[in-house]
Amino acid sequence: MRGMISRVAVFRPTIVRSLIAGAAIAGSMTAGCLQVAPQPPVPPTTMSSWGPMGGFSMTSGAPCSGKATLSDGTASVSDVCFTGADNIVLCTDTTAANPLRCTPANGSLAISGGIGDTVAYARIR
Repeated sequence: MRGMISRVAVFRPTIVRSLIAGAAIAGSMTAGCLQVAPQPPVPPTTMSSWGPMGGFSMTSGAPCSGKATLSDGTASVSDVCFTGADNIVLCTDTTAANPLRCTPANGSLAISGGIGDTVAYARIR
């Protein structure tokens, strides 16, 4: 009986150390797993490739997007990224659900809609 009491009542230092070490390892592993990954870099605007049959280079151009406020129901944005009437432009009224008209031209974008509305635009292609 005497041997059994001493084994239960007395903690061995090696057991306590191993419990603390295990908790420290589990905590460091958990902290490493819960980190947020950084945002990926912006993709390049120019890409080149080469293969056995030849190569090519592709340029997507500079990003072309922004916001405009329609002071009298119209606005005009001047930017060299608008190259003509065949550009595909996405326009969204961020103020209210009002209809919009976005007309790209060479060097500019004409926007018409509700008075005082803010319009977000982006050239897709």
